[in-house]
Amino acid sequence: MKMNLVWLYPDILNLHGDRGNVMAFKKIAEAMDIELNILKVSTYKDIPDFFGVDVVYMGAGQLRDLKYVAEDMAHYSDQLKTYVEEDGFVLCTGSTGCILGKETKLVNGDSIPSLGILDMTATELNRTKSPMLTKEVYGDDIYWKTSDGLEIAGCQIQRFDFKLKSTKPFGSLLYGYGNNCTDPVEGARYKNVCFTNTVGPLLASNPWLGVRILKEAAKRKGKSVSDPGDSLSFMEYAKEGLALKKNFIREKNKQDGIINNPF
Repeated sequence: MKMNLVWLYPDILNLHGDRGNVMAFKKIAEAMDIELNILKVSTYKDIPDFFGVDVVYMGAGQLRDLKYVAEDMAHYSDQLKTYVEEDGFVLCTGSTGCILGKETKLVNGDSIPSLGILDMTATELNRTKSPMLTKEVYGDDIYWKTSDGLEIAGCQIQRFDFKLKSTKPFGSLLYGYGNNCTDPVEGARYKNVCFTNTVGPLLASNPWLGVRILKEAAKRKGKSVSDPGDSLSFMEYAKEGLALKKNFIREKNKQDGIINNPF
């Protein structure tokens, strides 16, 4: 079975080694007997016909680059929105999620153009009051569960506070900063658009999420694929890593302003 993954702006949306997620997608697909074709898009001129696209991936980027990405994406925003409404899959990690929202406010009064796919706002960090004092960036571990129970552990490097409106969260936050350090939710999901603050090799550490996305994307094509089982060599390492991360987080002292729900 063949599938197409569009990798948006691979050279600049790779702030935390996010290319590892595309590499993980490739390995997971191979273990599921899927021939995954990676289409790199560095400008709107490279965009293929979304009719043949199965998954879109956007990694995290630096603040200085997000305006360029947003302005370039505006050239094909209508096609992307149609793809989304037809249940196409989009995975977005890190600060880049602000582009998918409705409004992004920066401390200096500027804004970043947003596509309005997610009913969500983003505000650059500039906290001067409790519960979490920070003016530029916040980093820590993060642990959460998707709405259907998948456990996700990783790290987040937060540049924005995200506030959801009608859009539902991607999951419930068990430890970490999450969207804004006060709401016990993580990320956002609309149809098959999935945004998470979890950065770095999300899918290498949590391959079960990649399996879920590819299975559902195949179902959208009217196809059925099986779980990778023992064919995915790093699955067992990921499960062991999840257990170690959970134990590490349990041992941490609770900090003011950080969501820490018993688990």
